[in-house]
Amino acid sequence: MDLRLLRYFLAVCDAGTLHAASAVLRVAQPSLSRQIRRLEQDLGFELFERSARGLALTAAGRRFRPVAEDLVGRASQAAATASAISRGKTSDLTVVAAPTTAADIVAPFIVRSGREGVIGNVVETMPEHVYSAVVSGRADFAVGTRIPPSELRAKVVGQAFLWAQMRRDHPLASREIVDIADLVEQPLVVMSRAHGVRQMFDSAAARAGLRFTAALETESPPLAQALAAAGRGICILSDDPRFGLTTLPIDTTTGPLVITLFGVWDEMHYASTQIEQCVDELERFLVETYPPNQG
Repeated sequence: MDLRLLRYFLAVCDAGTLHAASAVLRVAQPSLSRQIRRLEQDLGFELFERSARGLALTAAGRRFRPVAEDLVGRASQAAATASAISRGKTSDLTVVAAPTTAADIVAPFIVRSGREGVIGNVVETMPEHVYSAVVSGRADFAVGTRIPPSELRAKVVGQAFLWAQMRRDHPLASREIVDIADLVEQPLVVMSRAHGVRQMFDSAAARAGLRFTAALETESPPLAQALAAAGRGICILSDDPRFGLTTLPIDTTTGPLVITLFGVWDEMHYASTQIEQCVDELERFLVETYPPNQG
């Protein structure tokens, strides 16, 4: 099967229209249209429904898309494998993680690993897309916060606190840990409901039978921290503190709110042994950074 045609198909899926995909691929739209028709002829079924509104995947197209993604991903992984083997190196592995994980965990770990570290690149994406980057071959392994898919190898590498971050002169700042019941009585600066940390906090409050109204909502963790530093409220984040904020773990009826971190990779990866060693090193690093008895 022609991988080039599969890449064209996936580009159209991602872009939504032939016009947008042709710009991304730098292929003339009439030529791209012919190539998609050719792929449909090779497959024996139509991938798209064509109308005045544009293109929409057919039922067959929806079923075929993950197959195409898998084939293209494995081809990319094969190319990366061949390149690494030819250079005799595994020191340029790519890890995928959410932006906060990349900044607060992966980047410091790279610094700690020094010249002998095997991570050479980091791909940042939303938490819900982290593991698909491993499956598609865009990354060699992942550090994620969601339950990994069963087809990938996974290890728990550690836990990170969900923090209540506040000014040092806040009345609660002298505590070692803050109860969620006390916290919801305060003006809170929270992320939007689409963010995992907000969902986690909302769920914990609901389990405790608590209700709250956020003072402010934002899409930006640094802005949430800036608002807290300005005295506008307590922000709820997993990010490392900025602007001199004090951080306190959040206690609930089931214990402190923590985020479980997973190291995830394909066991068939050419550097599976090196990846597992790196994941084990990351686990040791996180134990030092976030000791189990912290808070």
